[in-house]
Amino acid sequence: MRRLFEGFLTNEDDMTCQQIDALGPLPAEWEEAWAAHRNKLAEDGQPFKRAQYLPWDDLFERRVRRPRIEEGMSPLEPSERDALFAMLRSMLSFRPEHRPSAQQVLESEWTVKWALPEYERIGKTQQ
Repeated sequence: MRRLFEGFLTNEDDMTCQQIDALGPLPAEWEEAWAAHRNKLAEDGQPFKRAQYLPWDDLFERRVRRPRIEEGMSPLEPSERDALFAMLRSMLSFRPEHRPSAQQVLESEWTVKWALPEYERIGKTQQ
């Protein structure tokens, strides 16, 4: 199992920057309450020093896409990757009330177009 965010030798402020890079800006009141935000974020709410960690897209490339190819699996097409990212980002929303329900995840584009058909295909090959 791989981590979504890099945590080794990372302080809380840098971890927060990784989360912002992947999920978007913090809610305004959270940003104001975060003591380090003036030293870590530009005016647009994005982290200054992105070179200290790998962006989410690069982590996905290294930890999901490349290993799939190395194992002889087909790489995810850009449309599938985009749908997967959209689903994951919605599930990881900073505000719980903005996160989808389990039903909404099951109805997401990625689940409907890719996950469920693959699940059904695997089920048929194992019968």
